Amino acid sequence: MKTNNILMILIIFTFAGATWLITENHDLKHREIDMMDKWFHMEEDLSDMQVEIFDMKTQMNRIESLIDEMAVDYSDTNTVNYN
Repeated sequence: MKTNNILMILIIFTFAGATWLITENHDLKHREIDMMDKWFHMEEDLSDMQVEIFDMKTQMNRIESLIDEMAVDYSDTNTVNYN
């Protein structure tokens, strides 16, 4: 009788352990999927930021060229001819 009780307890613990492992594995996979989703979102955000930085550099180059043109135009108007 004791052997049957011990065997039954072992079966219950084995089932409980298997259930716990399955649940833990499911949780780990769920967290892994969440981390992968976050990684892909970060990559998308990074590529968007790279495009925005490129656009900002282009705008800065345009502004610098306009400032250079204005400086040349301003220097032309300030020259005084004393002849």
